[in-house]
Amino acid sequence: MTGPLRSRRTPLAPLAVLIVLVAPATLGPAGGAAASPAPAAHGTFSVRPASTDPNDPLTRAYFRPVLAPGASLDEGVVLTNPSDTPVNLYVYPVDGVTGATSGTVYADRADPHVRAGAWLAASVPSITLAAHAEQTVPFTIHVPADATPGDHVAGIAFEDADPTHVAGTAVTEIVREVVGVQVRVPGPGAFHLHIDGASFVVPPAAPTTMVVIRLGNDGSLLGQPRLLVTLQGPDGYSHTVDRQLDTVLPGDVIDYAVPWPDLVTPGPYAITVIGGGPGSPPAGFTATIPFAAPGGPGAATVPTSPAPGGAGPAPRTAGSPGSTGIDLRTIVAYALFALALAAIGAFAFRELRRRRATTSEALQVLGTHPV
Repeated sequence: MTGPLRSRRTPLAPLAVLIVLVAPATLGPAGGAAASPAPAAHGTFSVRPASTDPNDPLTRAYFRPVLAPGASLDEGVVLTNPSDTPVNLYVYPVDGVTGATSGTVYADRADPHVRAGAWLAASVPSITLAAHAEQTVPFTIHVPADATPGDHVAGIAFEDADPTHVAGTAVTEIVREVVGVQVRVPGPGAFHLHIDGASFVVPPAAPTTMVVIRLGNDGSLLGQPRLLVTLQGPDGYSHTVDRQLDTVLPGDVIDYAVPWPDLVTPGPYAITVIGGGPGSPPAGFTATIPFAAPGGPGAATVPTSPAPGGAGPAPRTAGSPGSTGIDLRTIVAYALFALALAAIGAFAFRELRRRRATTSEALQVLGTHPV
């Protein structure tokens, strides 16, 4: 499975996203799954910037131009198809947004441009890349005359126009790669973290309680904040968790979930969150939040709506028009997803236990990670 290519020091590296859509399988006359044809040969592709700055290694992964308001720049993306089969691709610009776990992600093809995605124009809406071929796709960056100083993030997306249907399953795979474009408009600016709230959440099938921190960046530059989250509760309980976040883009607000490494017993908890980052003054939040046993009165639940002013659109679900029920195969798919979520949570739990830091140790390194 293709996964996101992202690192803390290259937050806008190309994202190779594998979108999996699950839909009810077609039933044959006998009630079993209908036979699916063998998948046709399918091409593959990779992307990279056509030009790089030898003094900036990050430009090997994504574009980082500095452009004044009203300026334009022509760039290009090199497509490579190493396979024996041609590949058909949609080409389109997208907005960059902050993901729920921090880090840069990109909007969908159908989403309107409300940010710097509107600054990009691809030379073609689609392309067919021949087998064993390499081709450069030009695009233009045009900064509006009224652009504000700071970081503006978008991307050029290349999406496989021929989804792969996995034989014998109800899974469709759509591969998309995005080359990030981080335009910096000159002028005064800084990363500025704000912390606005905290709550407990108990996800279904998760092995641990989540402490959800609402935070955002109301500065003009992107940054990677560090958080110290301290809980003090019943029977003298006190524990601090140190978390280094990935990129938070200007103007975004996210609900950042911290898997708590200890068993949380019912009762009131005093929570203190301290955060900061390079060039940003420390931010803080203190409150008392209750925790009730899962399923009991006042129990914490999974939020059902995105944060106001959050980074991106609400998650999409796949389904057929007019459908009103969920069949057995869908239930099994959800069960498998829940098991995978539990395994991921267990790994995070063990990792947090291993990397536990005291408050004093974490404060010494708060804000030392560069963007």
